[in-house]
Amino acid sequence: MDPYRIRDGIGFVCFEGRTIILDVTADRYWQLGADAGAALEALRSGATNRIDAQALARLRALGFVEPAIAADPILSGLTVPALGPLPPPSGSLLEGPTLPRRGDAWAAGEITLLAFTARVVLRVRPLAAVLDRIVMRRARTRAPEEGPGLDLLAQQFARLRRLVPLRPLCLPDSLAFLWFAMRRGHAPRLVFGVEAFPFTAHCWVQDGSMVLTDALDHASRFRPILVL
Repeated sequence: MDPYRIRDGIGFVCFEGRTIILDVTADRYWQLGADAGAALEALRSGATNRIDAQALARLRALGFVEPAIAADPILSGLTVPALGPLPPPSGSLLEGPTLPRRGDAWAAGEITLLAFTARVVLRVRPLAAVLDRIVMRRARTRAPEEGPGLDLLAQQFARLRRLVPLRPLCLPDSLAFLWFAMRRGHAPRLVFGVEAFPFTAHCWVQDGSMVLTDALDHASRFRPILVL
């Protein structure tokens, strides 16, 4: 069998009897059978001798996999960084001890601007381009030697975001917080998660096992499908 790879910008997670796939380039979720998940898992692990030919053909037709020689690091678009697996969430910084308020007067305007900007950007730019910028920006981010930690930033953002007259939406709010944290030298991870029964999608920001933009019990309901 010729070598194949999962196309950049594709995330997937297997449930009993079905596979949910996120195609970032198309900004769309798909639901396929368990055979698709088995083929994708085999490609991800390198166990190509276990790939079902019909399942592979369908994945190729849908554009989820491609010949390995077709990969071009310059032209391939969104590339998920090799940052290692993210542990399951074990806590939320929003539910920890309340920290002293510091710098709210300066941060309120910034958070308002970021919340509005995230909504505009997601309307006018493809999702893949937005996420690709995050990947590139993370590569340039350096850990701060001093300044507020993620615990203070998470609580500050949540507190001031509630004052912004915009309906809460997980993706733009997660992007706004990610930008807010990156401006201060932090580089937490953006997590897309799904439930299968019934299908529901969600996203949040996480650092290690700590959730930064959501309650632990809510984020834990979803299985990660793509982590940036």
